[in-house]
Amino acid sequence: MSNLRWLLATALLLTGLPAAAYAQGGTITGQVVNQDTQAPLSGVQVFVTGTNRGTLTNQEGRFLIPNVPAGQQVVRASLIGFAQGEQRVNVTAGETATVSFSLRTSAVELGGVVVSAVTGQAQRKRELGTNTASINATDLEMAPITKMADVLTGRAAGVTLQGVAGTTGTAQRIRIRGANSISLSNEPLIYVDGVQVSNSTSTGSVGGSGGIGVGGQDVSRLNDLNPEDIQNIEVLKGPAASALYGTAAANGVLLITTKKGRAGTPRWRAYVEGGQLKDVNEYPDVFLSYQVNDPTRPAFTDFGRLNTGGTSPAYRACPNVDAARGLCRQDEVISLDAVRTAPYDPFQTGNRQKYGLSVSGGGDAVTYYLSGDMEDEQGVFSTNRLDKMSLRANMNAKVLSNLDVQVTSGYIKSDLALNSNDNSIFSSIINAMLATPIVPTEEMLAAPTNTVGNRPGTGFGYFPEDLEKIVVFQDVDRYILGSTASYRPLSWLSANANVGLDFFTRWDQRTVQPGELPIAATWTPGQRWAIRSNLYNWTANSSAVATTEPMEDIVSTSTLGVSYNRSLDRNTECFGVGIVVGTNSCSAASSLFSVGEGFAETITVGGFFQQQFGWRDRVFLAGSIRGDNNSAFGQDFGFIYYPGASLSWVVTEEPFFPQTSVLSNLRLRTSYGTSGQRPNFRDAVTLLEPVSVARSGSDVSAVQLSRTGNPDLKPERTTEYEVGFDAGFLQDRLSFDFTYFNKESRDALVARRLAPSFGLTTSQWQNLGSIRNWGTELGVNARVFELPRAALNMRLSASTLDNQIEELGAGVEPIIFNRGNQRHQEGFPTGGFFGQPYTYTDADGNGLLSPSEVRMDTTQFTVIRRTRLDGTEFMDTIPEVFLGRALPTNTQSLSADLTLFRYITLSTLFERRAGMYTLNDTERFRCATGFNRVNRGNCPAVSDPNASLDDQARFIAARFLGTTSGYVEKADFIKWREFSVTLGAPEQLSRNLRALQGASLTLSGRNLATWTDYTGVDPEINETGGSSNFTQGEFNTQPPVRYMTIRLNFTF
Repeated sequence: MSNLRWLLATALLLTGLPAAAYAQGGTITGQVVNQDTQAPLSGVQVFVTGTNRGTLTNQEGRFLIPNVPAGQQVVRASLIGFAQGEQRVNVTAGETATVSFSLRTSAVELGGVVVSAVTGQAQRKRELGTNTASINATDLEMAPITKMADVLTGRAAGVTLQGVAGTTGTAQRIRIRGANSISLSNEPLIYVDGVQVSNSTSTGSVGGSGGIGVGGQDVSRLNDLNPEDIQNIEVLKGPAASALYGTAAANGVLLITTKKGRAGTPRWRAYVEGGQLKDVNEYPDVFLSYQVNDPTRPAFTDFGRLNTGGTSPAYRACPNVDAARGLCRQDEVISLDAVRTAPYDPFQTGNRQKYGLSVSGGGDAVTYYLSGDMEDEQGVFSTNRLDKMSLRANMNAKVLSNLDVQVTSGYIKSDLALNSNDNSIFSSIINAMLATPIVPTEEMLAAPTNTVGNRPGTGFGYFPEDLEKIVVFQDVDRYILGSTASYRPLSWLSANANVGLDFFTRWDQRTVQPGELPIAATWTPGQRWAIRSNLYNWTANSSAVATTEPMEDIVSTSTLGVSYNRSLDRNTECFGVGIVVGTNSCSAASSLFSVGEGFAETITVGGFFQQQFGWRDRVFLAGSIRGDNNSAFGQDFGFIYYPGASLSWVVTEEPFFPQTSVLSNLRLRTSYGTSGQRPNFRDAVTLLEPVSVARSGSDVSAVQLSRTGNPDLKPERTTEYEVGFDAGFLQDRLSFDFTYFNKESRDALVARRLAPSFGLTTSQWQNLGSIRNWGTELGVNARVFELPRAALNMRLSASTLDNQIEELGAGVEPIIFNRGNQRHQEGFPTGGFFGQPYTYTDADGNGLLSPSEVRMDTTQFTVIRRTRLDGTEFMDTIPEVFLGRALPTNTQSLSADLTLFRYITLSTLFERRAGMYTLNDTERFRCATGFNRVNRGNCPAVSDPNASLDDQARFIAARFLGTTSGYVEKADFIKWREFSVTLGAPEQLSRNLRALQGASLTLSGRNLATWTDYTGVDPEINETGGSSNFTQGEFNTQPPVRYMTIRLNFTF
């Protein structure tokens, strides 16, 4: 920690310079308007080059910059979507100079501003050597946004957001430029108004990532945030851009900025939204084929199963493999779309309501933004519901002419009810997809055997209404508080400081009342499970920024600062069986009572320095260094350093570059940076656990080793470089940005197995691995046409990705997971799918395969590289072959906005992903389970004589040969994500009815169509939710639902 003393001392010295040293200056004022419409532009950044003086325009497009040094100054105005404006003005001490700007629209985004959450410093995109993606509030105004995850979907090249389920309130998986770690999280770091916030998906120390027994899905804290409050999101895609963020930023950073007030009269905004949710997915039918021996007897029992009992069965189930071998006849084949047939059908039409009101305004000294939002979403399951309230209050104050203070505060309260899905017998989907293909008769429903756990025809004995009695609830109260101060004691010196806290308390609970699920000893008497968690995330940063002109045409910006972050997670939980009817407390349990307590704390302290030189506002060279110490590092490992460098050159502003309307803008850029990922809490620590041992006939307390620590454990370290360009054509009506990136993660954490002779635990965390990700990103923005009554804008983003494990460590065996279908293997992509190949031949040509007609293909195998403990390498072979990747290798999205008659706008978004694979474990499980219970419902491969040979072969290979490689499928898809039509009030009508000024009506839909060759329900869903790093596959997972909404907006 002593390494930080000089940084801290210097930063405090700089920030404490007296204001008396400030020399009197003048004032610059003016207005910024749209060149095409002459309408005022608000939110434009206006600044004086070579100084730290600047401001934002108000609602009327006006600005005022006080205390500008006397002399000739260059003033620039920047706003995303417009070309940068520049004016020269003479400033006289004690007087006011006026300058105005008329900005033209531009598809080239060099005028945007990125505000660092660490330094507090605002930098124009033209100064950055990285490809920073921006998502703005104007991009979302007409989009069908239902949660924060929707904001990120398909809107930035290199950012992949996987919607893993359609259950209301559940999480997603975010990957930026691939995956860096096989053991730690690959989710990005998130800041809201400079405060680091939790993106946790865990629900408790024992509850796991899926809540309390919901089968696999989890809940994302990112979706707590209210999209209505978002002004913009900047995406720092990797260490090349996030080196200053230190030991947490290897996976990229999301910088979320909420809305702020603008000086002017109060501006009110109200909205009301309503809509429906529907499950419109196609589910596979269930089949049953059987031989009829005695048609005079009933075919099905009261349990809804084929009548195969007795010494002389009237019916015999005849699966395809038995029919192929001549063991039975398929006299009857029946099928049913059980998921869409009562009483198995679990779905209803869900609904959604949202209401909000906000106001912003203020004067030159104080501005404010206040908002409130109520949201209520009922999912397509009766037991799935989300109620959420969001409040926000932001204030900006000019305390002194050289001191600005910003205070932001947000409060979120949410109540979520979750149903079981995925890997759970309490899933309505799995009970329907394994149902007997009959509709239960009145006699079956009236039979005394029709009880909970024995419902006729169902896969595991439950109708949907039975499962309404086993619901998990999660209640959250969350506060995000932050304050930022910017002090400018001298024209060339500013000091920035911010502090903040993200705190939430979470309560997960499930109660099953006695007698409601009389199925087992732990369920019949009732049970209670509850987890209470409190998570605190403190942020503090301080920096000093010196902006000088050491020589003509060169501007130097030096930044020095310190950073602090502390995360604390405490939770307690209880479980008990045998509760009293009507109670909801663990204290009412009479047996199997248990309690647990969890605690996790990590602290990061860092210091940083950054130096940037700008030449004639078109060449920018920067270098930085950050040093961190973290409480999760091993005790013998100290400080770690993260360097960074970048270069940006706006070539078209050079005198030698030919001025042409064809190529109107060209910027070249490159950057390099390193950042890290800390070990998990206590990974480096040796732990003991209490046990009871028998001694002299009685039990005594003792301890045993539970974890073998590593005093040398250090963070994973990811280094990245990128090169690219931004180009504008045809007076910036068409823009391209292209980037190539290459990043390598070293010291990746791997659990190395320890020899039993050591007398330690079975494994120890060590820094052994190396992973590389590389690829390209392309963004295209086009103002296709702009006519008096029509305008069309289109945006295309595309990316490619390659990913490979370069090293796992000497003597480390491949890491196998997802039921043996995926593995981390040196020389292959992370989480790659592997399986043993097979072949088949329909020798007799009868369209049915027998087990003897499917065999292993021993001609295929994989040669792999292994490393001995002494470091020597050797080649080996394994019978499995590489089948495909878990991450997409290429992704594209296309969006468009068509405006007609200036008040009708049509917007749409499509997304394509390709090159990835997934495990169709739903079908594997249906076939395996159905074959074991052939007198019930089955998959086509088992009981449909018209099933394809491929389908039959993969079932036989899994059942009789033990390889499930046939269920690993290509998961390429194209999805129509969004479509909306927005009707604004015509100008003449709004002039006559002031209430309609700023009013609009939006009709929109989300998840409208999917085109794919994948044979499962949906190629994107994942049974283990958003928290699992690489596991990919569906297992009776609820797919995305379709949203259809209508929304009224009023601005006045």
